[in-house]
Parts: sequence; C-alpha cells; structure tokens
Amino acid sequence: SKCLAIPSSPSTQSTGGVSRALKIRIEQIITNTEDCITLLQISNIIQFYLSTIRPFLSDEAPLIALIKLLNTQCTKQFNRQFTISITRISDRNELPSDDLVPTMAFQEVLHLLKIVLNTHGVSVVPDVSPAVSMSSLLDVVVPPILTLCNMSASQLDPVQNAVYIINLVSSLYNVLSMYENTDTKLTVLQNKVSEELETLTNLQYDHMMKVTGVPPTEMINGDRLTVVAGKLDQALLNTELLWLQHCTRLSTLRHRNAVWSDACEQYVKIYSVLHSSPHNQGVLLKSPEQIRQLLK
Repeated sequence: SKCLAIPSSPSTQSTGGVSRALKIRIEQIITNTEDCITLLQISNIIQFYLSTIRPFLSDEAPLIALIKLLNTQCTKQFNRQFTISITRISDRNELPSDDLVPTMAFQEVLHLLKIVLNTHGVSVVPDVSPAVSMSSLLDVVVPPILTLCNMSASQLDPVQNAVYIINLVSSLYNVLSMYENTDTKLTVLQNKVSEELETLTNLQYDHMMKVTGVPPTEMINGDRLTVVAGKLDQALLNTELLWLQHCTRLSTLRHRNAVWSDACEQYVKIYSVLHSSPHNQGVLLKSPEQIRQLLK
C-alpha cells in the first residue's frame, strides 16, 4: 500500500504535481503486474482512494480524473491477464477422462474463479463498492471458461460431448451460485445445461428406438411390430440395455433422471402410435401406460 499512498488532505491547487508522480508510479505497477488477483486488489484500493478524496475535490480536479483513468487501466489489465491465465491452462490440452468429470485443468480454472470472486467481494472499507461490478466481472471471467468447456469437449462423440459439457457447466454453476448478484449468468449457464440435456434426451430416445427395432411410422406393418414386441420384451427384462452407457456418467442424479424420464415419455408416445395402429393385431399386448410404468 505504500506505493499507492497519497496526501490525506489534497487540494485542487496541489493535485497537478501529485497526479504526475502518482500516474507514473501506479502505471508502472499495473503494467508490470501479471497476476490477475493482485490487479483486482489494486483496483479495489484505487476505488477506496477515489471515495476517500472525492468529498474534498470537484469532479473536474486532475487527481479525480487520474484515479478514474488508472482504475480503467487496471481493470483492462485484469481482464487481459485473467483471459491469459485461462488460455494458459487450456493450452495443456488435457483430454477428458473416461468418467467425463472435470479435468484437473478445469478444476484449476474453478479454483482461480473462486479466488477472483472472493477478492472481488473484499473492499478496503465496508461501505466502498468494488471497482468492478459483479456483472462486469462475470462478463469477463465466464466466456473464456465456457470456451474452454467447448474446446475440451470438441473431440468427443455427440453423447460424450453433451455429458461432459453438462458436467463442466454444472460445476461452474455450482461455484457461481454461492455468490450474490450472479443471477443473470446463472440463467445463461442453466440454459446451456438445458440445451445439452435436450440433445442428450434425443440421443437417448434414438438409442431406445434402435434397441427395440421401432420403424419409422410410414414403415409400420405386422411383421415389424412382431420384431418390436420381441425386442421390447427382452429390453424390459434388463432396462440397462436401453440406457446409453455414457448417460450414466452425468454427475448429478437429477440430470440422469431428467434425461431418462423425458426419453421414456418420447418413447411411450411412439409406442402409443404403434399400439393403436391397425397393423397391431394382438402383437403389442402391453398398453402404453404399462410400458411407462415398466420403464420407470
């Protein structure tokens, strides 16, 4: 803090000389600092100085203008260094493990995010707001993390891709949910998870259709329904046959249940079409509701 010290009772007449010396010193610190956490701390200190001297100076005073400028420079440097930190971590090209949980690199990103958010909430004095609003901060820190999610999942097949992104984004969601004023970004993350869950549900449904041999509706006939009845009976004896293997790697039970439940509802709808078809001459004996209960 010594390097940031300023006179306790500045006057408008004397701020010109103070401004020049302060500008040189603070700009050197900002330019030479690569640690994004330190930059955020400096930004909070600058904000404290601004609130301290404002009652004694007009808004046109050179020192007020300088501190605002320094705060802007510090914020830009923080944004740059945070993105560089995320990029440096992502450059490791860590491949997802078979269980599709967040990699060590992604856990390191989440750890950095927690430190940033904790630092953001610490002002020099309680009544002084942080120099960077939570909304602005999240606009900087969340996009590169989401980019990292997409990059790390890009080499996976569609099912693994969806599961992995859901697990990563859910981890990020859990971190942000512990802090105030994050609702807007939480909504963005929830929408991302919902989008991937929908993709995964459709893939799970397609798998169920394939396992039980359900034909396109325009190709329904008695022989095909006989095949469906046999394969479905076999699958109902062991419903694990109907599960996409990687869907079980979803990190939360709520997501696993949602994918299975929604896919089953889609399947029951198509089964209802088959069951009510004129080609069903006592082949599909179970009612749609019985199938729904058996799939639970």
